[in-house]
Amino acid sequence: MPYLLSVVVVLVALVGLGLVVAALLGPVKRFVLVSGVAREQIGQDVGLITARVAALKVRLAERRA
Repeated sequence: MPYLLSVVVVLVALVGLGLVVAALLGPVKRFVLVSGVAREQIGQDVGLITARVAALKVRLAERRA
């Protein structure tokens, strides 16, 4: 009989764990989506800054020449 109680406890724990994992899937998907958008925006901003720095270097080289 103690085996039956142990099996029931393990099954209840697995069901509880499944419910917790299912509840966390939504926020995890949302976080992945938002982090991807943020990464893309940061990449674009870095590209713009790199282009501006390059333009400044060209402008300074023109003034020195």
